[in-house]
Amino acid sequence: MLHEMKLKPAPFAAIKSGVKDIEMRLNDEKRQAVKVGDTVRFTNTETGEALLCVVLARHEYPTFAGIYAAFDKTRLGYMEGETAKPEDMSQYYPEDEIAKCGVVGLEICLMSKVWNGLLVDYGICPTCFDRENNGAVYGDMSEMLIYKDNDIECLFVAKPRARGHIIISTIEHYKDASELPGNLCCKVFVFARDLMQILKKELPCESVYLCSMCDGPMNHFHLQLIPRYAEEKRGSTNFVKPRGEYVKDEKLLERIKKLLKK
Repeated sequence: MLHEMKLKPAPFAAIKSGVKDIEMRLNDEKRQAVKVGDTVRFTNTETGEALLCVVLARHEYPTFAGIYAAFDKTRLGYMEGETAKPEDMSQYYPEDEIAKCGVVGLEICLMSKVWNGLLVDYGICPTCFDRENNGAVYGDMSEMLIYKDNDIECLFVAKPRARGHIIISTIEHYKDASELPGNLCCKVFVFARDLMQILKKELPCESVYLCSMCDGPMNHFHLQLIPRYAEEKRGSTNFVKPRGEYVKDEKLLERIKKLLKK
């Protein structure tokens, strides 16, 4: 979900520079609606310039004194030579409102600096986040898309371990195969079987390895199909072959799409 917030030039510049990553606000009803994984568009009150950030964490306290004690002042937007004190926030919020609502420090990161490992560390699924934010993590992968419906998505891998390396993932978040509903589990694995048969015919390859290495709740369930060719050795080392660059093959992509429709 996208939230809108305004900032004066100094804190806006501190966020833009990457120094300030804690935005202090009254924890009122509006701010309580801001969840981890949501995005915030900060707008400079003087210039109208905007910055898009992702919320990595929420740090809630009864008063601003808790935030000031917990974080280095530079993360709150102060310069090294400045004195930082909770009373500074009284210019924005009256004491009775603070006592009523409490306060929150929104830990943020510029959208341009977001990467999958950072999101995982903060308990945010990169796959879900990427889909909700127009490829903010993995970029535009539309040219690699093989198939998509309301349940599953199938693409060529951007950094493949072999020609024809494909990933199949669920649209809804599940951490691994053990969480899949029965009908979806059947659909995913039957789809993978059909695609493996197509790859063997169209590439051609000797075998297609199927693996799922989902490790932890933020690793979105997916299957990987990794072809093995005649000149390659058999065995599990095929799962860790060096990654290359995706080379677009429009004819192969269209043939696979066509065969999947049959």
